Amino acid sequence: MLNQRNVKMQISEPAEYVILGLLNTRSMHGYEMFQLIEGGTLGQIIHLEMSQMYAFLKKLERLHYIEAEIESQGARPPRKIFQLTTMGHDIFLQWVNQPVEKPRDIRILFLIKLYFVQRLQPAQLTTLIQQQIKACQNFLQHLKSKQQTTTLQPADAAFLDQVVLSSRIYQTQALLEWLNELKNSV
Repeated sequence: MLNQRNVKMQISEPAEYVILGLLNTRSMHGYEMFQLIEGGTLGQIIHLEMSQMYAFLKKLERLHYIEAEIESQGARPPRKIFQLTTMGHDIFLQWVNQPVEKPRDIRILFLIKLYFVQRLQPAQLTTLIQQQIKACQNFLQHLKSKQQTTTLQPADAAFLDQVVLSSRIYQTQALLEWLNELKNSV
């Protein structure tokens, strides 16, 4: 099995994980996946053009995470029906069960993980949320350790650095509050 670092070098777009997740439920053709994304909750998380969808399918096929069978449609042109390979299944499960590293990734990647864990592994939902809370707590501690205790003035060179750091701390604290509410609602 590939480690997480290799996965990141190969899969670069959240939509690619969405495709793997959809194919984890059943085999589908590209347009069917596109409709599921655009017509549902996933479309609120990611934006995807049809041309991107087919480019991602080709890439995932080259990586051997998915494979296609040609299905004839009578007088209409044949279409490709995609299915997950064992490697694609393993890569997806490894990814979906890990918290995101940075709070900025919660808005897209964590919500995608939450979407699929709720549908495919509902018993793991609380665990994923708890792991994400722990990851955010660790990140918050890291940020706070960088925070200066002296009061800086706007003319100081490090003033803007502290403003940005303070903003990141407040955002991470707000995410932790939201994650705790989410944990309590599950």
